[in-house]
Amino acid sequence: MWINPPAPFAQSPGEKPAWEERLEKSDKQPEVIQSLASLDKCIEDIYTQSLRTSGPILRGTDEVRFGRKYIGMVELPRYLSKAMDGLLEHADKRQIRADYLRLMDALRSTGQVTPTGKGKGNKAAKERVEQRDKDKARDELLDELKLFKPLPGERIQVVIPGSRPPPESLVKPGTRLKPHTLEYGVAETLAYLAAMAPATYGVAYNILQELSTRIPGFKPQSVLDFGCGTGSVLWAAQETFVDIEKYQGIDISEEMLMCAENIVSSVPDQDRRIKGIEFLRYLAPPTNEQSKADLVITSFALSELPTDDIRKTTIETLWQYTRDTLVIVDRGTPDAARIVSEARDLILDTKQAHTVAPFPNDLPDPTKDTPVWMYFSQRVQRPMFTMKTKHSKSNMEDLSYSYVVLRRGKRPENPVLLGKSSVDSQQQQQQPPVSISEAQSNPDKYLPTGYLRKTKEQLASEAYFWPRIILPPFKRKGHVTAEVCTVDGRIERWVFTKSHNKQAYRDARKACWGDL
Repeated sequence: MWINPPAPFAQSPGEKPAWEERLEKSDKQPEVIQSLASLDKCIEDIYTQSLRTSGPILRGTDEVRFGRKYIGMVELPRYLSKAMDGLLEHADKRQIRADYLRLMDALRSTGQVTPTGKGKGNKAAKERVEQRDKDKARDELLDELKLFKPLPGERIQVVIPGSRPPPESLVKPGTRLKPHTLEYGVAETLAYLAAMAPATYGVAYNILQELSTRIPGFKPQSVLDFGCGTGSVLWAAQETFVDIEKYQGIDISEEMLMCAENIVSSVPDQDRRIKGIEFLRYLAPPTNEQSKADLVITSFALSELPTDDIRKTTIETLWQYTRDTLVIVDRGTPDAARIVSEARDLILDTKQAHTVAPFPNDLPDPTKDTPVWMYFSQRVQRPMFTMKTKHSKSNMEDLSYSYVVLRRGKRPENPVLLGKSSVDSQQQQQQPPVSISEAQSNPDKYLPTGYLRKTKEQLASEAYFWPRIILPPFKRKGHVTAEVCTVDGRIERWVFTKSHNKQAYRDARKACWGDL
């Protein structure tokens, strides 16, 4: 829809034109009749021309709708929520709560890159010297703080610039966590299913929805899910793509795979559209083209691997399995975002892929070696069993995540740099536009100015070079400020004001975090 001022020549059905009403009140002279008719015609032409030159203020342009990533709060499908609830119905709720706290401690302590100073060579030796200097500065600062006596129950926290203190334990508050991992047994699997599976489903659903919009012709028939856990990606892919015939889930935990299989068997046949579902513990290198998958996705798994070398080998193997598109998702922490960025650089170095999202380019990550990182957030509606596990009264949860979508082949060329965009717009402008009334009666085909709308293929090609909003925009009275990642590989701050461009200002008012 769009907002237009009322036409000065508009009339209701059966109503006489304004010049005829004025004619009845005046002398019916030919000169007067001709003058009034030409005046109304002139006013109509001026109004129509003003709409086509300045344009009406649209309630969302086609570009804004196409580039929107925000989808609101995601809710688990009813059949999936019922299947999960059935598995947790007879479990010990107190034990699930305790296992959830242990699981969160392990997850919050991991996700870091290889510790500095580990290994051989000059670089590792230099890092060890820098670490000794930091430890010395910390000891000196602690000696100075001994002069201060904290109040009863008060703890002094020392933060050295350039470093973050390890998080505190949820099981034992006040105890600093050391990096450690847990093996997912029966207890840990149930805790993960009750507390974290709904949120991971929401993130996967958001990314796959964006992928289906950005690439209209992408219809995968096979999916490979590395680190599948309880199978959240399976159901998110089923809700997004209708042509999937084969799903293969990989996870080293046998209990996780058994839980995923139990959920699959609990879902009714009419709700389970993917028939070829298989779960495996290990992923061997592909032997032929049939063993590859159209869509390969790893969700919240890379940060749990112990070293960078294992991550590198895993990413290379996943890329060998990728026939079309690879999706890497992890937590929204600085360390996890760095892991995703390094995985993107590793794939781009092969010169066989291009970035679909979130970066609008194939250049290095502009947030590298900066205090900020590339991450986004998705809101999910918590089921009742998740609220009870987390002891929360709120049925909403926001999960931060980092991700990258890579696709095989050469990156589409920028139509603006090639001059194709201007040529297409000139050809479109040369086409005879329809009338304003006809455009309003057929808004799916025509713009309010009377010209044809762009196709999804045209928008998909241009969207590769649209900037991405990387932080929630600041919306104030009369202006909107947004931090964007541009096609040039820079982070810029854009300000939209009402006085500069009303249409851009209105679009910015509706923009959300992550939109193009």
